[in-house]
Amino acid sequence: MSNRTATRYLMGTACAGLFTFGVMTSFLGATLPELSTRLSFDLPRGGALFSFLYLPQIPMVFLAGPLIDRFGKKPILAGGFLLCAAALVGIAYAPTYAVLAALLIALGLGGTSAMSASNTLIPDLYPENPSSPLNLAGVFFGVGAIFFPWLVALMAARLGLVLTIWLITLMVAGVALVAMMQTFPPASSGGGFDWREVRRLARDPAVIILALVLFFYSAVEISTAGWTRTFLERDLHAPPQRSAVILTMFWVAMMVGRLAASQVVKWVRGPRLLIGAALGAVCGLFVVIMAHSVLVATVGIIICGLTYAPVFPTTAGTASTYFPKLFATVFGMLMAVGLSAGVILPPAIGYVAKIATVRAGISLVLAFAVLLAAMQAIFLAYERRRLVGQVGR
Repeated sequence: MSNRTATRYLMGTACAGLFTFGVMTSFLGATLPELSTRLSFDLPRGGALFSFLYLPQIPMVFLAGPLIDRFGKKPILAGGFLLCAAALVGIAYAPTYAVLAALLIALGLGGTSAMSASNTLIPDLYPENPSSPLNLAGVFFGVGAIFFPWLVALMAARLGLVLTIWLITLMVAGVALVAMMQTFPPASSGGGFDWREVRRLARDPAVIILALVLFFYSAVEISTAGWTRTFLERDLHAPPQRSAVILTMFWVAMMVGRLAASQVVKWVRGPRLLIGAALGAVCGLFVVIMAHSVLVATVGIIICGLTYAPVFPTTAGTASTYFPKLFATVFGMLMAVGLSAGVILPPAIGYVAKIATVRAGISLVLAFAVLLAAMQAIFLAYERRRLVGQVGR
């Protein structure tokens, strides 16, 4: 097998891994009605299950980075999906709410490990311009996250939840099996990992700035996705079915945006593209906040989807060019900071919406988008000074 063919197969495995992670992230929401009926838990306890799924991902994504740099992508990717497969089998037969919660923790840990390995594998395959394939791979994550809930609803109605989960398990285990059969690039720190490097990297200005970029971006994306339907239904009186369609349009716009960004970054440097994307996000959110009709709000939401799209994969690609040797460790730091935003801004929006309106809460998202643009501008200025310093040497 030629090197080019092997690279394409590995890229396919990384894309399959991100598609499967998209399935994992939407799994609970898609199966919650059937699980709640079977185990007889109420809405508050159902909501708490999301914490069991997502909160463990923050420490796991941080730890996965050094593990990947030390042992390589292959065992972390395959092992992560095998853990997911085992957790899914358990979920299919979970007898109690407590057992289900424990299995969701395992699902989150396994999915996060595999996601980290998939994302950090791609820069190894395409080091000359990693932002382009990272944006392309992000499309596969979106396909898994968007269309999986519809597929589950269709399959569960015809086949039942247990058989549906078994089919998902076979898909997840299949990705792990394919990964185990391939030859991955060697671990970047195979001779041993120096934990002092973690402390050094954590103080690096580029890591700090890019972590803040992902913090503000994650807050903006999670909040937009989480509060769009509520805003449309409560403030603009949109029917639930219409608001669901508009939210789907937001995710489809993100996939289209990432597909376009995978080509644009071949001609425009990532940090420059992200300045435009961040300013576009500000414009899109401004349209949403000022909208007094569902049609105008929809236009703003689509703009948001298109402009949010390149931020995460292009930021990750930029980080990989700055820290090629220990990129997995840096990626873990960036993702840990980014994921933490999900427990800060969405609840703040809920508090503001309770005492005022959802529109007022969405204003906080606009403020974070402005901070995102400012932070991206700071990184661009930092990059220019760094390049000047390198030329001066």
